[in-house]
Amino acid sequence: MELDLPNPISRYSGEALGHLKTHRADENLPSVRFLDCTSVSPEPWVNGGGTTRTLARGANPAGVADWRVSLADLKGAARFSQFPGFERTLLLIDDGTVDLHSQDGQLLARTGQPVQFSGDLHVWVSLPTKPVQVLNVMARREACRAKVSVATNALRITPASVQLLISLSGQWSLSSELLKNVTLSPMHGIWIEGRSEELDLHHVGPGAKLVSIAIEPNVRTPAQ
Repeated sequence: MELDLPNPISRYSGEALGHLKTHRADENLPSVRFLDCTSVSPEPWVNGGGTTRTLARGANPAGVADWRVSLADLKGAARFSQFPGFERTLLLIDDGTVDLHSQDGQLLARTGQPVQFSGDLHVWVSLPTKPVQVLNVMARREACRAKVSVATNALRITPASVQLLISLSGQWSLSSELLKNVTLSPMHGIWIEGRSEELDLHHVGPGAKLVSIAIEPNVRTPAQ
């Protein structure tokens, strides 16, 4: 989540976000990867106001980034970089609220309630009363769409083309034909691509929260 840069530049590759590349050997192969959000190295913002961690990202065959999921720390007022052509979803993980301001008006981000806005906008946040973590999901408008939701009860889902499931709090048990009794502890998750078997998720104990991020390609309708 680039919050303080005047241009959408990624410090991971030194290139604009539109030219980021993934490192998979074969983008068409089904895959299952486990995520430990706590082990991802943080990158400082240029203004020193916080840090950000890229958890997952995907690119098209030309190497152009289509989507990205990141985790950022907000420690004060910040200005978001513009990402023209992208739709963005922000999810406040910690307790509290964050005020988002843009030329289109104001959005109030509350814990566990995703808010969406266009990457074309100039967006800035007011000073939070305390440091908070936010999950940031970006999807290139012409290539794909992302749906972000938060679960507090047991659920069964059929994975999207790209499916990320991350425990925000509590323990979650995940099972499918491929995966047997996988446990997701807080800030741990799973990243699934190209698999369609149903997933059963159950929480262990009270207060459990899980974020689901489903990314699907946009299907173009042939011109009539």
